[in-house]
Order: sequence, then C-alpha cells, then structure tokens
Amino acid sequence: MSDPTNASQTQVPRGFRFSLGTMLLWIAIGALTTNTIIMNRQVARLKHEVASQQPLSPEDVARQFEIRTTLGPITTTVKDVRYSLEADAYRVNFSWVDAASGSTWHSDIRLEHDGFGVYYGQIRIGPFIQPLGYTESFPVAVETPSSFAG
Repeated sequence: MSDPTNASQTQVPRGFRFSLGTMLLWIAIGALTTNTIIMNRQVARLKHEVASQQPLSPEDVARQFEIRTTLGPITTTVKDVRYSLEADAYRVNFSWVDAASGSTWHSDIRLEHDGFGVYYGQIRIGPFIQPLGYTESFPVAVETPSSFAG
C-alpha cells in the first residue's frame, strides 16, 4: 500500500478533460471579445461622424443641389462641395450647360445655415438666371432631414 507521507511518490498530472463548464466559459469569452471589437468599431465610426460636424454629407448636398437647379434649358453638375465648420456653411462648386447655346459655365455658391436645418444661397449669375426667367437671383436651398419622426 502507499503511504501518504512518503515523499518519494510523485503525482501524475491529470490530462486534459472535456468539461461542459469549460466549453461554456470559452464561448462566453469569445462572445464578449467579439462584442467588444464590434462596439469599438461602432464607437470609432460615431466619433468620426461627430468630429466632422457636417450636418449633411457632401454627396447629399450635391444631390439636392443638382435636383433643385436642373431646370428647363439648364443641366447642373456639382464639381465639389466643401463644408466650413466656423461659418457653418457649404461652398458648392458647380457647372451647367445651357441647352439653348450649348455653352458650359462654371461658378460656385455659398449655402449658409438658417438655424433651422436649411442651407440657403442665391445664384446671381446672368447666364444661369436669365434662361430661367429670373432677373435678380435664383434661390437654392438644401435641407437636413427632420429629427421629428411622426
């Protein structure tokens, strides 16, 4: 028989044993790690959106601008949209083709915020406004989406 006080006896280490509790622990660790990675990516994306402080994306400003200024004999194409945080305004660089003359014209406009979700500006260029029948200016506005879901 063996003597428990015998120091010459060494215990054989136990081999790996499958355990349902161990498996559940590893699944939980994997799920928490995956969740942490996903949440960090979402937080980084939200931080980037907040840091840019642009109420509208440049693509949305360009889309709305082209829709509102392509009228009658004029086809408008937006070339560039820039946002100024200090002025809370968009600078839209655009061109248009006058169908009557076939001429291509280039200009830009500043759309300023009115405090209520609308960025407004006026095109005062004769070759743009005259074919449309305007004499002084042509008003252009782009709007941010309403936060009221009703």
